[in-house]
Amino acid sequence: MNERDFILLVEQYLDGSITPKGRADLKAEVLSHPERKRIFEEQTRQHIRLHAQTSRVDFSESQRIAFIVVDIVEKQKHPNAFMDLIRQKTFRERAMLILRGLRAEKESAAHRAAKAELVRMVGPVSFSVVVNVAALLLLFFWVPYVLPPQPPSNLPPEPDGVTVILGTPNPGSSVTPVEPPRGDLQANKTTSSSDSTSPAAGLSSTPSSLVSTPQVQPDVITVSGGDGDTTHDDTAIAPPDSLRGIPSGISMVSIGSRGTNDRAAALETHHATQTDSAVIKSLRWLKEHQKADGCWPGQDTTAMSGLALLAYLAHGETPVSPEFGITVTRGLKYLLGQQDSKGSFSQNVYAHAIATYAIAEASTMTRIVELKIPLEKAARVILDGQQSNGGFDYNYRKEQRFDTSVTGWQIQALKATLIAGADVPGLDDALVQSIRFLQSDAFARDGSGFVYEGKPGIPAASGGRPSMTGVGTLCLQMLGKSASPQVRTGLKALQKAELDWPATGKVNVYSGYYVTQAKFQSGSRTDWMQWNLKMQKVLLAKQHRDGHWEQGDYDNGSFVYSTALCTLMLEVYYRYLPTYIQRPDPELPQKNASRDVSIDIR
Repeated sequence: MNERDFILLVEQYLDGSITPKGRADLKAEVLSHPERKRIFEEQTRQHIRLHAQTSRVDFSESQRIAFIVVDIVEKQKHPNAFMDLIRQKTFRERAMLILRGLRAEKESAAHRAAKAELVRMVGPVSFSVVVNVAALLLLFFWVPYVLPPQPPSNLPPEPDGVTVILGTPNPGSSVTPVEPPRGDLQANKTTSSSDSTSPAAGLSSTPSSLVSTPQVQPDVITVSGGDGDTTHDDTAIAPPDSLRGIPSGISMVSIGSRGTNDRAAALETHHATQTDSAVIKSLRWLKEHQKADGCWPGQDTTAMSGLALLAYLAHGETPVSPEFGITVTRGLKYLLGQQDSKGSFSQNVYAHAIATYAIAEASTMTRIVELKIPLEKAARVILDGQQSNGGFDYNYRKEQRFDTSVTGWQIQALKATLIAGADVPGLDDALVQSIRFLQSDAFARDGSGFVYEGKPGIPAASGGRPSMTGVGTLCLQMLGKSASPQVRTGLKALQKAELDWPATGKVNVYSGYYVTQAKFQSGSRTDWMQWNLKMQKVLLAKQHRDGHWEQGDYDNGSFVYSTALCTLMLEVYYRYLPTYIQRPDPELPQKNASRDVSIDIR
């Protein structure tokens, strides 16, 4: 059995979907290969710790998961072997082995066998008395001199990665200011004249002087990486049944088809199996170029770190993934360290929204409770910066102008926050307002698509651009308006879009990121397949041998920007479920209508 098949069996066992044959094969692998037994134990411990210490699950679920270790690692490891070994020894040797077993972890086979043998020797009636007396005497007088200290058998080895401290804030604690690491940041720019509209106009900011971090009573979780190239199919937790009135749009609950099996099926369906190796290469390149503090380099390290994390999350990578778990953990820690006391990750509206987007997706995929409060505070910053017409601008200015590019990232962040189940009053109303903004102000009445900028409250007459049409079309699709006239017109305008990659000069990967997703969500097989084949051909040809892409319209030398966006393009097949396979969008709620609308959760 190869490494990929073995990891898949482990994942299926952990999520309860393994077949009887798969269970038998997994048992055989665990019992016959010490290295695979070690891998299985490590993945199991991490799975248990994730649920028991950082997930919002009940105790019955944690207990169910905990029995995984007993089931295969212990119970199926010839449980009678320890007893047989005991009974072949002299009385002194038997006593030594029983003592050693009693000192092992309570749920281990050795501990259970030692207790059973002791009961057999002394009888069930006197068992309790003998155990207590013997334990007291031997612990203090004999054991320290006869047996060397034995560590618990199921503790993980010393980590070769990082230790994640994910604690619950102490209500009575104070706030300690911490000086954050930051890259070179510049002030926001507010204008752009070319169609290659991108975060280049604003992926920079003025640093805050301090980042406030609440003191915590920590639970320490050790996250260790692996050497395999297969990721872990992490358990998805569904948000509340009611999403308070927002049309469902793109389902991000499971999120998409990011599990190993679903991912492979999606790649097969869209004739994109050759792209998986390119994605793995790019994720490894990003891993190699992550800084010691967890950030990725670029003119704005917060924005670059958010984009890189989105690329990992889109591939199903979380803090417990074998190869990229430590990378994801460090990236999340870096972003959380950038958040100030008001909830802002950056003074730059692009960077703040991208970071919020990444934290929201991580929260949905892992349910790490320590992400909840930072996510809700970050979303509140976005809501407070929304214009009355539903759009956004640089520096969250309210009245001078709107910016569709800025608005696109805010909408993606807010939709991801909603799916994460965050409790942010006004979140659904803000997204409803964004729908109205996209259908009115940002949409050019001449049918040319969506415009880059305009005056709040004044519908645009003309000036649609391919890049902004991709932004507006995708956002309406995400918000459940796939059948709206603006989306149909936008997709028609995007039929002429191209992902050109000249030998020299900048490439508009920003536009490609949005156009790729909008066409994938369109349901038009012909239009999507034409774009899909061209997009694959260009990206696979232009990827460097070490896994990165260059020439992005906002690279500035680090290539993290172009690599992250190109990776996200190649992950489109499984990142989100297509809107056309979901149930019809519910009607847009009226202003004073009930806020509770039942929505099918995929």
